[in-house]
Amino acid sequence: MSEIQREKPAGAHLKRSLIELIMCLMRPIARVFPWLFRWISSGNIMIRDDEETPVFFDLETTGLDTSACDIVQLSAISGDRRFNVYMLPRCLMTDGASRVTSLTVNGPDLLFKRRPVQTVPHRRALSDFICFLKTLHRPFLVGHNSKRFDWPVLTRVLAQFELLEEFESTVSGCVDTLPLSREMFQLPKYSQQFLVQHFLQDSYGAHDASEDVRTLQDLYRVWDPSEELVKKHKISL
Repeated sequence: MSEIQREKPAGAHLKRSLIELIMCLMRPIARVFPWLFRWISSGNIMIRDDEETPVFFDLETTGLDTSACDIVQLSAISGDRRFNVYMLPRCLMTDGASRVTSLTVNGPDLLFKRRPVQTVPHRRALSDFICFLKTLHRPFLVGHNSKRFDWPVLTRVLAQFELLEEFESTVSGCVDTLPLSREMFQLPKYSQQFLVQHFLQDSYGAHDASEDVRTLQDLYRVWDPSEELVKKHKISL
């Protein structure tokens, strides 16, 4: 059963945005006083040090070659906290990638379903993503088929901008829900679209990273995997 998203008052969203801005400014302080950073980012509620926070993430890219493709969309969600950013690719998008994602490039513009979307440079997008992760308590990433695709692409591009070390100090690893679901359930297929239909009785805009992460979080909540199983499937950095 899919979770109903509740609208929050505008004031609450403004407060959350201000907190995220403060967290970004406090990144150097966080390295010296990590307990203070966690206390502020958790809304003045101390969290058990052994608890980790799953962050569901997904990439849309220019193609399927993990050694060369570029990121054009990066999305993440953790509870009601969301992150989504588009980037103008530094290489050509394949026809197949454009057909699947509905993302195309027209000169200096990135289009989603033929409408321009706001883009930011890769370094800023990746830095903002790390900043988003730092506002969460002991985050680890969760993605579907991430071990084979999303994880190697993300870490390669982070390394290109000399951000991999900071990223590695922020997250403890990544859980791939593809092998996780295969161990938990006996099903004819394990694509995310099939899993959403099977467990949530719902359809969604697949290959839009923001929709992929939303539905993956809903699936994970329904599955409720044990801590031991999550650790088994975590990819170490």
